[in-house]
Amino acid sequence: MIFVYLKSGMRGIVLIILFCTFLKASEAQLVADRTTFDFGNIENFNNDTAYFTFTNTGQKTIYLLQTQPKDNYIVLVDTKTVNPGEDMRLAIVYYTGKKGRFNLEVPLNFSHLTSPLLLHVKGNIKSIRETAFTTCPSIENTSPLKAGQVPLSIIVRDAETSERIDGAHVEVIKKNISFNCVPGFADMAYQCKCDYGKISIRAEKTDYLPVTAAFDYNKDNYTCFIYLKKQPEEVQPDVDISRQDTLGDKEEPYVYIPSVLTDSGFNSNRYKPNHLVFIIDISKSMRDTTKLPYLKSVMKQLVMAIRPQDRVTLITYASKVRIVFENVSGSQKNSITEAIDTMTAKGGSNGASSIMTAYDIAQKYYIDGGNNQIFLATDGLFNSSSITDQELYRTVRSGYGSNQVILSSIGFGRDPKALEFLSKLAKNGHGNFITISSLPGDLSVLLEEVKKQSLVK
Repeated sequence: MIFVYLKSGMRGIVLIILFCTFLKASEAQLVADRTTFDFGNIENFNNDTAYFTFTNTGQKTIYLLQTQPKDNYIVLVDTKTVNPGEDMRLAIVYYTGKKGRFNLEVPLNFSHLTSPLLLHVKGNIKSIRETAFTTCPSIENTSPLKAGQVPLSIIVRDAETSERIDGAHVEVIKKNISFNCVPGFADMAYQCKCDYGKISIRAEKTDYLPVTAAFDYNKDNYTCFIYLKKQPEEVQPDVDISRQDTLGDKEEPYVYIPSVLTDSGFNSNRYKPNHLVFIIDISKSMRDTTKLPYLKSVMKQLVMAIRPQDRVTLITYASKVRIVFENVSGSQKNSITEAIDTMTAKGGSNGASSIMTAYDIAQKYYIDGGNNQIFLATDGLFNSSSITDQELYRTVRSGYGSNQVILSSIGFGRDPKALEFLSKLAKNGHGNFITISSLPGDLSVLLEEVKKQSLVK
């Protein structure tokens, strides 16, 4: 007879007596931190992982026997051998396309038991993330890798402490197909099976800034390190920096007065002051490493060059339009760049109303005699049933005709209809259609566009 001690959260210690004719009680004992993992309500199910830890408190080595793979779950372990005094960490990944409550029962066969030990994973799924259906679940339980191929491993660490980060969401994107990664346990590496080639890797975790990185995955380069930075502790930019230096501007618009001062690459006698209004598409299609990350780099390069008399507004849109901050002085470079870094691509794409919002703000903080310019950055068309493309063209023509507010567009991707739409939009707004295709070569493309529009003629 042996004893298996199973600790289960608030219920304390449950003692289960299992009969065995082969072993003595003192030889093999297994302590589990839980037998049930309850996710509770899952707002956005994404093949979430339930973790269990087992400790061998006996005097004999215990083995996890072969676990038959199932269609709706997999079992991942860091080791199948648990020596006396050692731990085994086990994870269960559940796969389903159904919403609602679930209670999954997983039998595990250990060498010291005559009957399976049952684990339970349960929860209530409110919604299901799109990528949950394209997950590569496990290196072990799927079809073999190609001959000689080394599995891809991604290690996520804290940028400040270099400590490993557990429980992150890691995603691999290859040829516009997304694959979730699951913990592989070795060095806390996240693993995903995909073919060799150029990929992008996205990692995110609560309280950290998300990161997307390009990676060339091959037989000699198969381990990628991702470093996440902590979210800034200060108040979010859309709550804070919009208040810092706009109070006077609401009453008295900034009036351009030429001077002979030179700063930040602009000769103030040659270039007008700018109010630059950015409309940024942060829908999920902008996750590609050559889209939103490229745009962030180019925007930050521009921010480093603008002057205190220049003003910046940032508007983002996905399913909804959000004013991140408005009419912030170019002297607040750190605040602006931190806000740019927090932009994360997710959700749908409904940006028609963002143009209306941009023109309202451009008018609200209009610089008399300056360059009042809107930049629209996107990779697609607007999903709007309330306004047509022709109406948008008329809107930007009117915005230039009444106040000479310029609209320039920044295009990503290869959709011919989207690129044609953005080109026409810029033409009607008396701006230019800009593409950002490579770094660092394109870093100055926005700065050059602003110089061109603000040059005193």
